[in-house]
Amino acid sequence: YLHVTVSPLTKEQVAPYRGAEIPGWQELSLDPERVYHVYRPAAELEKAVNTFNGLPILIRHQEESAWNPQKALRVGCTGTSAAFEAPYLKNALVFHDAEAIELIESDKQKELSGGYRYKAVIQAGVFQGQPFDLVMTNLSGNHVALVKEGRAGEDVVVGDSLPQGMARIFNGGIMK
Repeated sequence: YLHVTVSPLTKEQVAPYRGAEIPGWQELSLDPERVYHVYRPAAELEKAVNTFNGLPILIRHQEESAWNPQKALRVGCTGTSAAFEAPYLKNALVFHDAEAIELIESDKQKELSGGYRYKAVIQAGVFQGQPFDLVMTNLSGNHVALVKEGRAGEDVVVGDSLPQGMARIFNGGIMK
């Protein structure tokens, strides 16, 4: 197994979503094909911290529940130490699947993408120079997906690295 002490799962940001991906898009009269910029606020992530404990990690996004488990897609789980450290929501990770571990270690697929339940509110604004159309509220974690390229960016990756100053064995020698 691959154990990761702490890794970012998601972050405060503005991210693009097609209208049909946004919960309640019909009630909000959103165009299902239009790209909307949705703000994920720090305050909402902070309120949702505990919902990111013990979540399944899936090899791709798929709605997950105890009544409809995605057993064939599960490759690990989050820990029980979720915390918000602006701008990131972080937690420990454990990967149980050899294929997923190989994808991570080969850098082929190591970005993370949170799967959420949330209420979208139409509210325009700007966050760090990026305009947004909607805001995520009442966030709740559903799963975390191991993806090639996530909306949160290349800084939200499996944090599989040696602590500073620790040596590793490399082809029979030691590399620092």
